[in-house]
Amino acid sequence: MISLSNVLKANAISCIGFGLTFLLFPELVGSFLSENNQAPSFVLTVLGIGLFINGLHLLWVSFKSLPSKFIVLYFSIGDYIWVFATSYLLIAGLWITTPLGIAITILVSAVVGTFGLLQMTKRKKIDHC
Repeated sequence: MISLSNVLKANAISCIGFGLTFLLFPELVGSFLSENNQAPSFVLTVLGIGLFINGLHLLWVSFKSLPSKFIVLYFSIGDYIWVFATSYLLIAGLWITTPLGIAITILVSAVVGTFGLLQMTKRKKIDHC
């Protein structure tokens, strides 16, 4: 069953995993995404730290019996910002230019957007029960 707690946990695992990847391997991530127009390692490192902290916060909230509407909205807005920022980078041809990098980025963005949508719908459904 897909519950709010499970969606938050899945989102947390995603954030922690990508956060550690960006933090520990920024040059490798940069070259995977683009051969000659790479994101600065500093940007990926900062993004990694932010994702890791966000993931820990998501994990903590996932164990609450009823997370507040505000906190769920906060995480969902963050997910939507990720989707819009990713879309911008892809459209602008900035930092994500390899075919595999583009494909993986689109897949990850779709999953992140789905997390945002599921978090909001599952939280709203709790209020109607």
